[in-house]
Parts: sequence; C-alpha cells; structure tokens
Amino acid sequence: MSVNRRSFMQSLAAYGGIVGASTSIFALPPAMAGAATPERPTGPVPPVQLFTPNWPDYVEIGRLVPATWKQLGIDVEVRQGTTQSLMAEVIGEHQTPHAVGVFWGGAPDRLDPDFFLTEFFHSRRAVKKGLNYGHYINPDYDAVDDAQRAEMDPGKRRDLVWKAQEILAADNPIAVLCYANLTQGYNKTRLEGVVPTLGSGIGMAYIPWSYYRMKPLTDRRLIRVATFNDIVTLNPFATPEIFNATILRWMYPTFVTRGPNGEVEPWAAEKWEIPDATTVEVTLRAGLAFHDGRPVSARDVKFTFDFIAEHKFPALARVTDTVAGVEQLSDRVVRFTLKQPVASFVPNVLGFCFIAPEHIWKDVPGRDGIASPADWPNPAPVGYGGFRFREWRKGEYLHYEANKDFFLPPQIDGTIWMVVPNIENQLAMLESGDADILGWPIDAQQAKRVNEHPDLEAVSTPSHGMHEIRFNMEMAPVSDPVFRLALQYATNRREIIDVVFGGLATAALNSVITPANAFWANPNLPNVEFSVETGRQVLADAGYTWDADGKLHYPSA
Repeated sequence: MSVNRRSFMQSLAAYGGIVGASTSIFALPPAMAGAATPERPTGPVPPVQLFTPNWPDYVEIGRLVPATWKQLGIDVEVRQGTTQSLMAEVIGEHQTPHAVGVFWGGAPDRLDPDFFLTEFFHSRRAVKKGLNYGHYINPDYDAVDDAQRAEMDPGKRRDLVWKAQEILAADNPIAVLCYANLTQGYNKTRLEGVVPTLGSGIGMAYIPWSYYRMKPLTDRRLIRVATFNDIVTLNPFATPEIFNATILRWMYPTFVTRGPNGEVEPWAAEKWEIPDATTVEVTLRAGLAFHDGRPVSARDVKFTFDFIAEHKFPALARVTDTVAGVEQLSDRVVRFTLKQPVASFVPNVLGFCFIAPEHIWKDVPGRDGIASPADWPNPAPVGYGGFRFREWRKGEYLHYEANKDFFLPPQIDGTIWMVVPNIENQLAMLESGDADILGWPIDAQQAKRVNEHPDLEAVSTPSHGMHEIRFNMEMAPVSDPVFRLALQYATNRREIIDVVFGGLATAALNSVITPANAFWANPNLPNVEFSVETGRQVLADAGYTWDADGKLHYPSA
C-alpha cells in the first residue's frame, strides 16, 4: 500500500489513524524501545536519534536541525522513513526514538486548542495509537487540561488554555518549529475578492469564504478549481476524511463556521446559548430551505441527531461521545443535553455536524441491500447550503451550482472541483487558463512561478498547521529538561523558515498554538531565541562537561 504525505494528513484528520506497514523506521535496541531512563546516566552523551519522514520539507529539516544541534557537542543520527513507518511504529506502537519530526495539517477543528493540548500531551493519550507518543506525563498539566476541556465560559477557558501553554513552555516536551503558510494561486483577471482564511487559505474547501465572496470579472462565472482530491462518497454520514467531509458541508452546512480570522461564527444557526454547563440551545436561521424547496426545521435537527445516536456512524463519533439527547423546543429552536461539559462542543460538534432532511433519510434504513445508512450512495443529495449538487464523475470532477436563495448567496454560478493529482499539471492548467484557482497549497518556488505570470497572483495565508519535533520523555538524554532546553536554543527556526519555506511561515513562539490564532495563543510565553552559546551555557550550568574532543558528557554523579 502506498501512503503519501497528503493521505497521511487526511488519515489523521479525525485525531489520527493507524495503517499497517511492512517497513520499520529503524530497529531500536530492545533495551531502548520504551525503556525507562536510568536515574543517573554517566559518561559521554550518546548520539541523539532523530526520525523524520521522507517528505521534502522534513528531508531538509533533517539536514538543518542536526547541523546546529551538533554544535552542542553531540552526535545526531538522522533516520528517514516512510509515512507507513511513522504511523505504524511511532504512532501505532510508540516505538519512539529520541526525537520525531512531524507536520500536522490545519484541519478546521484544530483551531480549537483542545486537539494540540490534549491529544499530544495528556497522559491518557500516552498509549499505543495515542498521539502522546513522547510520553509526556505531568499530573499538574493533566489537571489544567481537564479543566479547560470542561470550562464552557470562553474567557475562563482561555485562562486555562494559557496556563497549559505556560506549563508546556517550561517543560519543553516539544520543539515547535513553525506554522507553514497556506499559499495558493488564482487568476486575478477573472476573479476579485478572494478571502485569505486562517487554516484554509484562499482556495481550499475547508472554510470556503472565497467561494462565497469572490466576484467574476468576466463572463466565466463557473469557477474551475484544480486540486489533488476526489471524494469517495456523497453520503455525509459516511466519511471522516477532511476534504470529503468539508466539501459535502457546502451542501449540508454546519451550525457554526470559522470566520477568516478563525473565530467561531453563526452559519446555519442564527445564535446559540449555553444556560448551564451541559445544555446548549440553538436557534436556526429563519428561511432556511432544502434544495427541493421544503423548509429546514428543528424537527430535522432532532431527527439527524437521533439518527446518529441510533446508527452510531464512526465518522460522527464526536456526536455520540458528547450528546445525551436533543429536544425540539419550537420550529427553529433545539436543546442539546450533553453527557458532560464539553468546551469544544460549539466549534467542533456544531461546527462539524449538519442537518439531514428527515423526508429523505427516514426511509433509507429499510431499503434493500442497505445494511447501514452509511452504505447508501445518496446519488442525488438534497442539502440546504449555498451550493447544490449538480454532477460527480469519479476521478474527474465534482460540480456544484450556486444556490442563490441561501442567506449568503454566492456571486459565482458554481464550482467544478477538477481532480488533478500532479502539482505541475495544476500549475500548467492555471497558467493556460484551464483552471481559475488552486485548491491545494504550493511552495515558495511555485508561488514565485505563479507571480511571474501577468494574469496570476499567489496569496500566502497563515495557518495553524504545525511542523514540530517531539521528544521521548523516557529516553536519556532528552529525558533531561535541561538537555531539551539546550536543544531548543540550538534550533534555528528562522533558518528553517527561510530555507525550507522560502519565508512563507510564521515563527513559533514556544507554543503549539499559532499566534495567528490570537484568542487562544498565550502572548506572554518566554521565547527561546536561537543561540548555541546559550544552549551550551545552560548545559554547563547544570554540570554537563566537554572532553578534549569537544564531546558532551553527562554531569558527574
């Protein structure tokens, strides 16, 4: 099975998936794989093993980072492996070397701080297939993280999220390198008014502000988008894969969405209220109608969530995990009762779930050959969003037409998402005029090529997607917080941004939350500026020494 970087990011869209693989990253000595750190290691510091996936950006990072780490007086052994080995060995089995480099894409639900704070660092996630494969264990951190997950007041929750970031900045279980921008090109002679959106850029399907706001400058009103992705189903109950799920939400809008700056905004819902920690009341927008003309009502909302509870669709596990029940209060108002307080319920449940028309779906379970409603192909989708289904040709394109009756009517006539699995072909189509906009990011060199064309423009937008290096907290020498701090000082983030990303990235400020996500990012964290000299001083102050050959030694007992 071939798994590339793109499919790896897609498979992790719902908090990480594991696939089997026949290729190992490398053979760790049995005594080292998952072994506890000796209390007082002595003698020369052993080589630090750094794993990076064989993606182009991490191949270069795997060259730059060791070059500066070695100036501390250590050897660094770089091992590069496949996506399969990363997923199977590190994430699946927690056979973690000293340090592992990974990029985490900017899925919309990761704009809420819970994903990075809980999935990476809570002790409950320090199990096989959990994303805390560095085995960071801190009861004080767990207590703060648990509190932020249950705090329904945004201001109080932010205080807890900032405190969690402070603890992580002090413990240094991770070296956040940068947050790479999303850069896409479009034809500026055909379109105006594209909207740079945090985590989605100007052209990705995740948060489609551009496609609602852009204005055609010519008679060509059906916009052609070149992208890697094709969908696998038209059934919104069936897929957790991020592109498929979010492009279907163009037809089946979520209750809330993210604004261009990443803040939660009303969408199919007009408003929501939280009378107590386990109750959320949602009022639908007036005038919402399904694409077949029938009105959208609170009855359809209750049907949808009862339908999910009954059939337990894996793609919508976040609903069954959090919702105890739904009550219809009026034609437009529903009350959600939660199983426990869930701070991310509004952005990550109401921002992911949709409304299914009861008159379409109520009879699906009884149809011949349908074991589960998730198996129904939904060949003629009836949604209620700003775009309605026109045609899908698998492996070729997905065609939507604009719904001018939506409360925010698109100014274009529709979109055709063309499946183009090669970036060079996508660029050629943009240059020739066969495509109007790119639906997938490009790198700095490709952006330069786009900007050299007189009709085109590349737009670079901040993202919360993160390049990082995670440390194994159970393996010396990186089990020592002093040693980890020295590595932080010896990591030249500015060089990485300039060399690897052509300057198109946001520098990390010692946090897993990008400063572009301004509400949640703690602006008061001490930033670790690049300085090998400071890193060596930190080690010397802790009793580390160097021999005549310049090799680092542990502090004497």
